[in-house]
Amino acid sequence: MYGLLGEKLGHSFSPQIHSMLGDYEYRLFEVKKNKLEEFIKHGDWNGINVTIPYKKEVMPYLDEISENAKKIGSVNTVVRRSDGTLFGDNTDYYGFYYTVKRSGINFGGKKVLVLGTGGASLAVKAVIADLGARETVSISRSGENNYQNIKNHADADIIVNTTPVGMYPKNLVSPVKLTDFTHLTAVFDIIYNPQKTKLVLDAEKLDIPAFSGLSMLVAQAKRASEIFFDRAIDDSITEKILKKVSTDMKNIVLVGMPGSGKTSVGTFLAEKTGREFLDTDEESEHIGGTTPAAVIKKYGEKTFRKIENEAVCDLCKLSGKVIATGGGVVTNEDNFDAVRQNSVVVFINRDISVLPTDNRPLSQANSLEDMYKFRLPLYREFCDFEVDGNGTVEEVATEILERIDGKMRKILVINGPNINMLGIREPKIYGKQNYKTLTDSIGEWAKELGCEVECFQSNHEGDIVDRIQKAYFDGTYGIVINPAAYTHTSVAILDALKAVGLPAVEIHISDINEREAFRHISYAGLACEEHYIGLGFEGYKKGMEYLVNRE
Repeated sequence: MYGLLGEKLGHSFSPQIHSMLGDYEYRLFEVKKNKLEEFIKHGDWNGINVTIPYKKEVMPYLDEISENAKKIGSVNTVVRRSDGTLFGDNTDYYGFYYTVKRSGINFGGKKVLVLGTGGASLAVKAVIADLGARETVSISRSGENNYQNIKNHADADIIVNTTPVGMYPKNLVSPVKLTDFTHLTAVFDIIYNPQKTKLVLDAEKLDIPAFSGLSMLVAQAKRASEIFFDRAIDDSITEKILKKVSTDMKNIVLVGMPGSGKTSVGTFLAEKTGREFLDTDEESEHIGGTTPAAVIKKYGEKTFRKIENEAVCDLCKLSGKVIATGGGVVTNEDNFDAVRQNSVVVFINRDISVLPTDNRPLSQANSLEDMYKFRLPLYREFCDFEVDGNGTVEEVATEILERIDGKMRKILVINGPNINMLGIREPKIYGKQNYKTLTDSIGEWAKELGCEVECFQSNHEGDIVDRIQKAYFDGTYGIVINPAAYTHTSVAILDALKAVGLPAVEIHISDINEREAFRHISYAGLACEEHYIGLGFEGYKKGMEYLVNRE
C-alpha cells in the first residue's frame, strides 16, 4: 500500500499521477497530529509521500534519513524496508530542480526571493544554492525580511513562491505585488492548483517568464516512485504524465456570441469526455435569484456583470469541467484572470446571420452586428484558439477535442538580437511596426492555423541555445527561427538545431541576399528545412503554416 500523508488533503492529483507511474495502489491518508506517531510506526503502508504539515514532524520517527533530506531539513518520502526500518528522503528537491531545468532559467549569479519558510521552501532553497545563486532571501510574515519591508529587495531577479497563498479554493490572491520589483527575470510558484495562480498571471501580464508547480508535482512523484520500488524511470514518462495531468485538470471554457452553440457544444463535450457541464448563466441565476434577463431588465447590465463575475470565479476555480459562458463575459476584464487560471478557452465563432435574438435583451436592444464587431477582438484576445461554429454540434466539438488532445502542434518562434528594437531599428529596412505588433500577429496567426505558439527573443547566444535545447523536452513540434545577427556567426545555434532534430524554418524580415556580402552566409539555415526571406512579418506566418501542414 502506498499513498499521501497529510492532515487535510482535500482533492489531490497524486493518485492519478502514481497510477500512471506503475501498477500499485495509492491512497490518501488524512491523519490527525495526535495519531501521527502511531500511523508512521504501525500504519498499513509500504511507502508514503508526506505533505503539509508533517514534512518535519515525521523525522523523529524514522530510522534513517538520506543526506539530501538531512541537508534540507525535511522529509517528504518514506519507505518501509523489508526489515521493517523506515527510510526518509526528500523528492521536493528533485521536483523543483526538474522544474528549473525544464524552464531554461539560469539562477547563476542571481538574487532570489523565496516566499515562505515552510518545509517546501527548504528544498527550494537547497536547489537555488546548488544552482549558484548569488543571494537567497527568505520572506516570512515576521522576522528580519517580511512582507512589510519586501520593497527593500526590489532588485530581486527571481521570485519563488512556496506559500499556499493563491492555492485552491482561495484563488486569485497573490502574496506580492510584482510591479514593486524592477529587475525580475522569472517567477516560479510551486502551487499547481490552479495551474496559473494570480502570481503567475500577473507575471505573464508583465511579460515575465512564469512557471507553475505542476511539473514539480509530477517530477517529485516520479522520483518517489523510483525510491518506493528501487528502479529508474525515464524523464520522457514524466513529460507524458505532465501533459496528461495538465490537460485533465484544465476546464474547457466556451466563449462566443449569444446563440453561437456554447450550451449545445458544451453538453456534447461533457458527454464525450465524461466531464461535468456547467453554465455561468445558470450559476448567475442561482446567485442573483432570478434569470440574467430579469436582472438586466430590473437593475441594468452593470449589476448583472457583477453577479456574472462571481459566477465565473466560482466555476472557473474548479478543475476538469466544461463551462459555457454568457456572450458578454469578455466585456468585463475582471473575468480574464478567473478564466485563465485553470482553463483552455475556446471561441466558437458563428455567422451572425443565424444567431437567434429571442429572449436575449442585449441582442435586442443593440444592433447585433455592432455588438459582434465590438466583441470580436475581445473574444480573440480572451481565447486560446478559435473554431468555426457553423458546422454541426459534433463537428465543432470534435475539432475542439482534436486541438486539446494534442493534435494541435506546438511551435516555438525564436528571434535573435535586436529584434526587440523593431520600429526603432533602421525602419527603412525593418519597417515601423514594433516587436509587440509582431508577437501579437503571431498569436493571431496561431489561432487561425490551429496551433500553439510560444515567442522567445534574446540578445544572447547562449540563451537561444538553451531555449532550443529545452524545446526537445517540452513537447515543441517545430521551430521558426530568425537568428538575426547570429545567422552569420553562430555555429552554436546551428549545432543546437541539429542536436534537437526538430523541424525548423529560417525567417528573415529583410532580404539578406540583397544586403552586405557577409549577411549572405547563414549557419542556422543549414539546419532548416524551409526558408522565408525578405517577406517582412508575413514570413513568420509562412513558417508557421509550413510546420502546421508538414507531413
